[in-house]
Amino acid sequence: MTMDKPASGYYGPEAYNSEHLPQQKRPAPGANPALPWFNRKADRKLPWGHTEDVAPQSYRTDYSPATLRRFEKEPNNFANVDFHQRIDHERYRHATAALRTRILLFFNAFGNPFVIAFMMLPVTIGFFSHWRLSPPDETFGQMLIAFTPILAIFVGPLIACNLIPTALFKLFPRQLIKPDKGPLWELNRRTGQVTVYHYDKNGTWGKTGQPEEETAPFYEFDAYTSNELIHGGGVVHTLYLAHRYRNILIPIGTLIGKTSPEECYALWDMFQNFMDTSRPLPDIPLWEEHRANDPVTAEHDRRTNRPPRYWRDMDNDTWKQKNDEMAFQVLRMSTPGRLDIMRNSWAHSPRRRRQRMASAG
Repeated sequence: MTMDKPASGYYGPEAYNSEHLPQQKRPAPGANPALPWFNRKADRKLPWGHTEDVAPQSYRTDYSPATLRRFEKEPNNFANVDFHQRIDHERYRHATAALRTRILLFFNAFGNPFVIAFMMLPVTIGFFSHWRLSPPDETFGQMLIAFTPILAIFVGPLIACNLIPTALFKLFPRQLIKPDKGPLWELNRRTGQVTVYHYDKNGTWGKTGQPEEETAPFYEFDAYTSNELIHGGGVVHTLYLAHRYRNILIPIGTLIGKTSPEECYALWDMFQNFMDTSRPLPDIPLWEEHRANDPVTAEHDRRTNRPPRYWRDMDNDTWKQKNDEMAFQVLRMSTPGRLDIMRNSWAHSPRRRRQRMASAG
């Protein structure tokens, strides 16, 4: 879904527009010093354009309408803390929490109720198998006491991983919920720029406290998926953005973790749609409150009579249906087979080649 005209004057001269790509130099083999190393682990390069209106699973579940409504009602106790993350109509700026916060969250993930339930399954099967084969005079209480050490070994550490970080976060929130030193990277829809932030203790950041910034237009990056073998013979994938001409590599797939190739395809389409000024912002709950601030999106919503709170006022049953429909759409994605629109923008030099052939003759 594209707009008739982009908003003139609002977007920068290098803003990405899939309908008007600038001429670029054709990438030469060996021109980028990062790619020889990266190509050894890359699965495939993903094409540009012909995107679908999709988002990865985590962006659907983490920003559900019920979650957004809860954010609107509950006050944020850390509203005055700058966590460096920015997600609005102009930018997607990614930042992480401080190391202490990330460590506690890492251990807390092992205490997830689903993980505990998964570990309880073999213990429960073993308990009832023992109960059926136990002597008639052994009571249920005796068997339960006998299995308590096994239960403690399997489930005890997981429960501790849930309770201890949760208690620490509640007791010492100001000390443990901290931002990191600054943002890691940013995609800017309005300017079309991708910015990577560097924190070198021996460089500018160490001397002035300001990170070094490395910037390039979004259309000069290409998306690659990598593959990694895991225990049991499975394969997981993640997504990278690699600059076509310079040594800039962004592990953008950390936003969704190591997952299926289709989830990587959905992430690539979502960010292409976010940066593409020929079309409105991605129509998912995450960006809904910012739609009126982007001129192309605001004009699209005016023409289509889109309700401003389409997602946020959606009931849970309808949301589940919409989520299931998008999940099925993601599973059916065939991104590697698309035509790459970016190849049409690469500059060719056929005349120069003919001149060389003529001079050689």
